[in-house]
Amino acid sequence: MMLNSLAEYESKIGYKIDNKSRLIHFVQDRIALANSWRPYTSYREIGEVFGMDHSSIVHYCKQHDRMINSCPSYSMKFSDAMRATHEAAESISIAPRIKFGSQRNLHQELMIIENTIKNLQQMKTKIQIKLGINEEST
Repeated sequence: MMLNSLAEYESKIGYKIDNKSRLIHFVQDRIALANSWRPYTSYREIGEVFGMDHSSIVHYCKQHDRMINSCPSYSMKFSDAMRATHEAAESISIAPRIKFGSQRNLHQELMIIENTIKNLQQMKTKIQIKLGINEEST
């Protein structure tokens, strides 16, 4: 599933992701994909795809909220990664893992989704203001 969504994502962005590069656009690509894959698999398995230790993937997942709030380009990358991941998972009938107990549960997942939507709406409003676009005209 991860390799299929990676191929679809790379097709969408128009270049191959360099897993060794520290250039910001490659790092953002890896963070977006890691966070889109996280509901389906483990940190270790994601790390194997990128040729990294699982602790790097944990760090990527911790960077997600900061990136969503501060980088419009990351928000687009994450949206594309989510779309590619969802399509790849759906094509082979894989559902996200649901974790209970001290780990994430459905309420936490819903809260994360709602926060992401809120952050994207705030970013949209800021961009519209900067461009002088009236809310009613969109």
